[in-house]
Amino acid sequence: MEVEINSQSVIIENLVNRYILNYCVLIDIPLNIKRIVLVASGSSYNASLFGKYFFENISNVEASCEYASEIAHSSFTNFDKDALYIFISQSGNSVDTVLAMEKIKELNLRTLCITNNENSKLYNACDYKFDIKAGQERAIAATKTFGASVVMLWIIALKIAQNKQIDISSHIENIISIRKNIEDVISDIENLDVVSKILSKQNGFSICGFQEYYPLSKEAALKIKEICYINTCAYPLGEFIHGHFALLNKTKVLLVFLTSDCTNLERNLLKKILKTYKVKSIVVSDEYEDYDCDVLLKFPKCQSKIATIISLIIVIQVLAFKTAMRLKRNVDKPQGLNKVVDDKDLK
Repeated sequence: MEVEINSQSVIIENLVNRYILNYCVLIDIPLNIKRIVLVASGSSYNASLFGKYFFENISNVEASCEYASEIAHSSFTNFDKDALYIFISQSGNSVDTVLAMEKIKELNLRTLCITNNENSKLYNACDYKFDIKAGQERAIAATKTFGASVVMLWIIALKIAQNKQIDISSHIENIISIRKNIEDVISDIENLDVVSKILSKQNGFSICGFQEYYPLSKEAALKIKEICYINTCAYPLGEFIHGHFALLNKTKVLLVFLTSDCTNLERNLLKKILKTYKVKSIVVSDEYEDYDCDVLLKFPKCQSKIATIISLIIVIQVLAFKTAMRLKRNVDKPQGLNKVVDDKDLK
């Protein structure tokens, strides 16, 4: 797992260089995309939530995310004929995702897949296809395939915007430094040992993020569940105060993502929570700021939004890894986990 986390700097740099040249995105996708439906499971579903953010904020295209199992095993067939259906699966053979794709294909709707396996059911069946070329992922918990899938979704969003004559230069401007950004983060996360020690002593805790950082919260919670076996719950930061933060009567830790571009709303929401409950607060940020928190988990600041997102992905992966190691877990083969790539895995 540690090797695969560290490999992301090269994988993502290669992905960017393969598809972006001179501020131009060089991929083949459908024209006139009016709506996007992203379909996935597990970490790939969390990646799809980032995709929704990219499509709506970069491409100005409506997007929604669906769990593959909900589509695969539903009797509903009245799907949007104008939508592009994007399927995400690191193996390309995830059983629910494949079943959902087959249902959509039977209706003659447009399909696109993002996978790490050219020799897979998804790749062979979809109309448009992208191999993230991350190399075989040996650890059960997705790391390098997750980061690469998020970047691939960002690239597709840029291409849609480009096709619509939207200026994408500001999004690409500092992308050349993304490899260095990732390497800097891996080598310089302040208070990592302090936070991993705190988390390793918890039975459960909550993680919150605002807007594009809510998917990050979900992925952080999943990683910690998968390899640490700690019950973690993820919430949008604004939603958390609507009853959910009553959990802080029992749990002792709250982890929140607040970067240098966060709004006063986010700061005020955190202050309200900390004023209401006596809880050990951990803020993950790229700046030194008075968040009134107990511990600041700081990572190096980046010059682009996508680099910041990828840096935060690295932070949560490293944090989950360090916490699991403190608990003496087998991070490469978590107990009871396997990749669901066949019907027998659901029986």
